[in-house]
Amino acid sequence: MQLVMGRTKAQQYASRKEIARIFGYKNPSDLLKRFRVFADDNPNYFKPYTPYVKNTGMDTLYCIICFAFFFEYMDLVEAGTRSITFKNELERLKEVYG
Repeated sequence: MQLVMGRTKAQQYASRKEIARIFGYKNPSDLLKRFRVFADDNPNYFKPYTPYVKNTGMDTLYCIICFAFFFEYMDLVEAGTRSITFKNELERLKEVYG
């Protein structure tokens, strides 16, 4: 007999409507555009996560943990601060949003 352990895993990616519901915004399009621009300009910032997935014929899917970090520290991250990093906040983000 083998012992198998299972873990529940929360949803990792969300659509624009789900992001709006999670973060309490009616229309988060501007925030999501800023997030995509930042992620494109800094491709290694959210390692080991992929910040968003652009599907052809479907909505873009956003990584909830990456967007949550960007949402919480938006002004600091866009200004280029080094005092707060994604790697240091990852465990807390997993606990809160994962």
